[in-house]
Amino acid sequence: MNSKPITRLLTVLVIPAVIAGFSLNVYAGSSLLDEKLNQCQMAFDKAHSGELSQAEAGKARLKHMELMREILADLNKRNAAVDTASGEVLSQQEILDNLRLMGRLLEMLAINHHGTTTEWSYLY
Repeated sequence: MNSKPITRLLTVLVIPAVIAGFSLNVYAGSSLLDEKLNQCQMAFDKAHSGELSQAEAGKARLKHMELMREILADLNKRNAAVDTASGEVLSQQEILDNLRLMGRLLEMLAINHHGTTTEWSYLY
């Protein structure tokens, strides 16, 4: 009979600790992604500043692309870890953050690969 109060006490202590730990992991993952996105943005801005030599701009562009791949890999891991079979879902804030992050990466990618001339013809 004494096991019920102990079980209840453990439940009351363990469940909030697990929830808090999960929240911290999600927040920590988000802050790491934010930090990588800031580094990616700085490398992108540096590559497109027009103040660097062609070689230095190329290095900055490579760094930018490397960070983009890392961010997307981290984002994919985080989203794939959601176990929808057990009813787990992303929060509205997480979904919004994902969309903002992907939108910013797509914007940088589109600018990075924008050609200087249009290459089209009615003959194709």
